[in-house]
Amino acid sequence: MSDPETSSRPADSPAPPVRRLRLRRHLFSYLVVGGLTVVVDMVLLGLLHEFSGVPLGVATTVAFCAAVVVNFLLNRTVMSSWGSSGLTQHALRYGSLVAANYVITLGVVTTAGPVGHRYLVAKVAVVAVSTVWNFLLYRHWVFAPPRSTSSSRDRRAVHRGRSTGSR
Repeated sequence: MSDPETSSRPADSPAPPVRRLRLRRHLFSYLVVGGLTVVVDMVLLGLLHEFSGVPLGVATTVAFCAAVVVNFLLNRTVMSSWGSSGLTQHALRYGSLVAANYVITLGVVTTAGPVGHRYLVAKVAVVAVSTVWNFLLYRHWVFAPPRSTSSSRDRRAVHRGRSTGSR
């Protein structure tokens, strides 16, 4: 007697290594892009606030916005294999995540700002925590493949098939 779970494993065995490889590639790319983004963000924040005297809230906002543009362009390139497809979907989802990240970042950095130069430590802490949730959301929501029209057609065909079957 053969176990159906065991008999299906050989056919499924190539998939996990491919998924793991893709996950590793995405994670490595995400970390490299994230590192570049952090450098852009931190350097710009420090230059604007420390050397140019720009108020901390404004400097944080400008640095964050510059980093967001760099991050979106680079992450979309490495996390999405869909070319120009889904740009609007990706941009809208990315914008939603950025808005949430911005509110959290601004709140944490400006709260820590009055305590000497601890705003940079606060910024690093926010980046560290958001790195985890951003990777998961980029991979499974923000840069997920766009919904194709064929799947919409398939759903309509299935729906029509059920409708005609019930007549």
